[in-house]
Amino acid sequence: MENKYLLAIDYGTQSIRALVFDQHGQLIAKAQRKVKSYHSAHQGWAEQDADYCWQQVADVIQLLWSSTNITPHQICGMSVTTQRNCVVNLDQNNRAIRPIIMWPDGRRATKLPVLSWWWQVAFGFVGMNSRIKYFQGESELNWIAQHQPDIVANTHKVCFLSGLLNLKLTGRLVDSVASQVGYVPFNYKTRQWCSPWAWQWQAIDVKPAQMIEVIEPGEVIAGLSEQASQMTGLLVNTPVIAAGADKACETLTANAASDHVASVSLGTAATVSITQSRYKEAFRYLPAYPALTELNYINEIMLARGFWLLSHFIEQYGEQDTQQALALGISVEELVCRQIAQVPPGCDGLLVQPFWSAGVIYPGPEARGSIVGFKPEHSRLYLYRALIEGIFFSLKQGLDRLKRIAPQEIKVIRVSGGGSQSDIVMQMAADIFDLPCERVQTFETSGLGAAIACAKGVGLYDSIAQGAKAMVKIGQRFEPSADAPVYERIYHRKARCLYRYLKPFYQKY
Repeated sequence: MENKYLLAIDYGTQSIRALVFDQHGQLIAKAQRKVKSYHSAHQGWAEQDADYCWQQVADVIQLLWSSTNITPHQICGMSVTTQRNCVVNLDQNNRAIRPIIMWPDGRRATKLPVLSWWWQVAFGFVGMNSRIKYFQGESELNWIAQHQPDIVANTHKVCFLSGLLNLKLTGRLVDSVASQVGYVPFNYKTRQWCSPWAWQWQAIDVKPAQMIEVIEPGEVIAGLSEQASQMTGLLVNTPVIAAGADKACETLTANAASDHVASVSLGTAATVSITQSRYKEAFRYLPAYPALTELNYINEIMLARGFWLLSHFIEQYGEQDTQQALALGISVEELVCRQIAQVPPGCDGLLVQPFWSAGVIYPGPEARGSIVGFKPEHSRLYLYRALIEGIFFSLKQGLDRLKRIAPQEIKVIRVSGGGSQSDIVMQMAADIFDLPCERVQTFETSGLGAAIACAKGVGLYDSIAQGAKAMVKIGQRFEPSADAPVYERIYHRKARCLYRYLKPFYQKY
């Protein structure tokens, strides 16, 4: 295995990256391509052509060879990690028969499958009927059944983007159990598809025979096919290893299989999560997802619009910042993160509740975004900082919930995602959580998580947990500062209560 490297493909929301790691977790080489915006004739929809997604994978791997010193002979295995809940309908020949519905898609089904009367009575007894209907409405498969019955009639298999890319690479339609996060009939506790008599098959318009084979992370899917070799330049039979969805890979990298560490991801979506060996639910009926670590589970609380909020508000109100960043040769997000250092903690009473996208349980389906406390003295920089603080306050509330079921006391937080690149943001995180916050050795945390699964699959480590402890290195650490007590008062007196106060208003919206 000398001079052999691990290739991780990370298909993100804004870009796709080919990342080469060694067995010690060192990032050796990187190639990156920006992906085009999701296309749709309808506002709020997000779709992407399946062939385009696969071509992007092939192109970024070819870019790796042309822009670095890495050669195909040095790659001993590869894994893929992608965005979650990107739904693909395949025909008898495993060809996509409609564009992929990507995870930010906002459409909802209104004509819902009817559950048997006994399930309706059971869910009514525990007060879950409205949540089940919301769950059904969010299902992309139910929307397709309502509006595109011809697609349903010709659908042989249903999978996510990760399964499609595994198919294109190997010719085998298989995916990782750690990638099955979405509105599909998956039993997260047993890490398999739901039993044939489960209520989920009645709630979602899909059949058991339409679901694809799933395997555990770190298992070999197959060797690279000859056709994929021709498109990517990789060697035929290069092992393709099951990894997991982006957040599962990030969480593995962040906590390195440690019980006392919480993971915070500051990407387009923002999450706070813990990993444990027992299946527990932070909120009733909010499932714990399969982790990459052997037979472990991730308890996660998510804000679907995380650091997207900062980019969105810069786009709307930050033309001056955009021009200044361009002149300085830096990203506008980096410039803004520098500038907000002059705004005092708490933003002089300006508070943001960042629920621009509703949830199922926390926040509930009624949630809306709110900005309260404006004064004439508040400039756009106050708003920028308040957005970041609002994200952290909401994640802190989620962490408080996770602490109730954590196997050990949470002593440190590892932060990943684009937002973690800013020292200002990292210090805000340490102050608001009132815990030490650390980075790991690379910002490519999803890719490193996939590489760790790959390392186990090709035999470099006996387990993913062992690989994580060997390949993850701790980077810079930020301790809580004198601002921590200020944030603690704001959190307990205002931020923690805001959703409860506004919820009746949202429900009348």
